[in-house]
Amino acid sequence: MTDQQLPGTDPHRPAPGAVRASRLRALRVTLPLLVGVVVEVAAFLALAELAGVFVALVVVIGASVLGMVLLAREGRRSVRAAVETARAGRAPEGEVAGGVLAVLGCVLLVVPGVVNSVVGLLLLVARPVLARPAWWLLTRRTRRHGVPTGPWDVRPGAADGRDDVVRGEVVDEGDDRR
Repeated sequence: MTDQQLPGTDPHRPAPGAVRASRLRALRVTLPLLVGVVVEVAAFLALAELAGVFVALVVVIGASVLGMVLLAREGRRSVRAAVETARAGRAPEGEVAGGVLAVLGCVLLVVPGVVNSVVGLLLLVARPVLARPAWWLLTRRTRRHGVPTGPWDVRPGAADGRDDVVRGEVVDEGDDRR
């Protein structure tokens, strides 16, 4: 026992509540993943029973291939729409929310599984309806983590309240052109 160590404590052992908190965090991640795998297996078995194993495999693999193709196309389309809206001087709220929904739907299609594919297709089809609630949820979550959101102006100088741009040239003090 050293002089600075209290009797009955070991510096190599975790704090009394740390192990329990760590196990709870692991359970919050592991349990939903485990439930998701069980649901996906049950859905695949139900589809295989209903339509046959070959058809179930074609559906799952086809959805993954479709998701990969759509992910590239929808990602480019979403970025292009957001940039065009920002260049027009408007906040690209709907375009960003629609892009997030499109990418999420495509990723769910890529991940093998019947339920993932159905949810991914629903996100892609219902994107126009879900864009506004998704934007609200996204900004609410980002504000909670300290990220500034809200009305913003994309014009140069608009962030500090000025709308004027002074054109000029930076001259180094050691420059001979003065």
